[in-house]
Amino acid sequence: MTEAAREDAKASSVASEEDGRLTIGTLRYTKAGLLVLFLYLLWGDFCFTLMETVVPSILPLKFNSIGAPNWAVGLAVVTIPNALSMAINPWFSFKSDRFRSKWGRRIPFLAGATPLLVFSLILLGFVEPLGRWVSAKVAGGVVSETTVLMLLMTFFMISFSFFNIFVSTSYYCLFNDVVPRAYLTRFMSLFRMVGLGANAAYNFFLLQYANSHMREIFVGSGLLYLITFAVVCWKVREGSYPPPPPNVDHQTGALSSIRTYLRECFTHRFYWFLFLSSACVAMTWVTGTYSLLYQTKYLGVDIGFVGKVSAASGILGILLLYPAASLADRIHPLRVLLLAAILQTGIGTLSIAYAMTRPLMSIETVTTIFLIMTVLWLPVTALYGAAELPAFMRLFPLDRYAQFGSANALIRSLGLIVGGVTCGAFLDFAKKFHPVPEYAFRFLPVWTFVFQAGIAVFLLLVYREWKRLGMRDNIAPESLARHHSL
Repeated sequence: MTEAAREDAKASSVASEEDGRLTIGTLRYTKAGLLVLFLYLLWGDFCFTLMETVVPSILPLKFNSIGAPNWAVGLAVVTIPNALSMAINPWFSFKSDRFRSKWGRRIPFLAGATPLLVFSLILLGFVEPLGRWVSAKVAGGVVSETTVLMLLMTFFMISFSFFNIFVSTSYYCLFNDVVPRAYLTRFMSLFRMVGLGANAAYNFFLLQYANSHMREIFVGSGLLYLITFAVVCWKVREGSYPPPPPNVDHQTGALSSIRTYLRECFTHRFYWFLFLSSACVAMTWVTGTYSLLYQTKYLGVDIGFVGKVSAASGILGILLLYPAASLADRIHPLRVLLLAAILQTGIGTLSIAYAMTRPLMSIETVTTIFLIMTVLWLPVTALYGAAELPAFMRLFPLDRYAQFGSANALIRSLGLIVGGVTCGAFLDFAKKFHPVPEYAFRFLPVWTFVFQAGIAVFLLLVYREWKRLGMRDNIAPESLARHHSL
């Protein structure tokens, strides 16, 4: 073979490899086409985040302005939406994975639910005039206007939350169906960066008008969302999918679907190790409720300094996401996730030492170490944040990603429910060890460390199973059935 022929063969091999990196399923992109896809999805993410931020931040203000009790706020904004999600999301995810149409399996639900979600959002904007009309014309003064407003806001919030389940599940699963695997982690890092940017833009530009211009914010964000997602549904194309897998008993109907969901998701240790790592993550999240108390009441760090450090670390964290994602794309998200979990556990031991020796240090030393610890956490948090969701996307079955994602979310939600209660009880128990109540917060890093170690252990078990299975992506339950189950 001549030198020219070898060069041509090498160039052809490189081109073929690049073509493979730009392909997912039956979809094939050019680099320009992939860039356009990213722009559509990321702009959709900006509007989606804006819409999801508006409701839980403004609605409590409206409840408060009419004199509603706090329990009503929690019921409408937190309890009911989460209960709906836990009840509906597993069923919808299972059905969405198995749905087939000429428009795909995600976009039909996205296109169908978006107008109804936006309508619910606009109704929330007009809840006051609607409430006055219902109170005067329908209730006839028998029920107070405040009660009518509370009931209407709760009803519209339930409607919004119901349709948002279909929209959010479809949108998040769409990424996994249309973004090539070689670029998935980097896309998800950009996705997180845009989401953080949307949140910051809302807080900076719109939050100040939450009380005075609530209607305009609800209506404006709803219309922007409607237009954006109409364009996304029009321009983003799903590929062709193979026929959906049969139920485990080769039957149809609700009972067969439930049996399939439970058997596929919860009878293989590989998935259980992933789910339990998520549950441990949730158990560390619950400490966020007490973190400011720990930093200011126990450590004694000035709250203004805490705010400035948090803001600066948030900006730096955004900048670190993309390089962390690039690393995960190159060596696999699971490896990066495991590395981050091990590093978290190591830094967790330093956090315990810092908390326990606080009484021996001056406030200047405490503040300096607080800054150093924040710097240590930054790259590790970026690694974990960049790799977590892409790791699930790479490991869960591609044809049933929504189903397994909902199972993971279910276990994580249970972790939050249990952790929220037990962490508070743990801190109350810790008060027995010192006459000053604030000293109980020094055990907060102990709680965090225990579950960070749990994350590392379960991810190590996942990694061991993954290697045993040939380090393949999108591992289906049928392939696991040939190996050991629980």
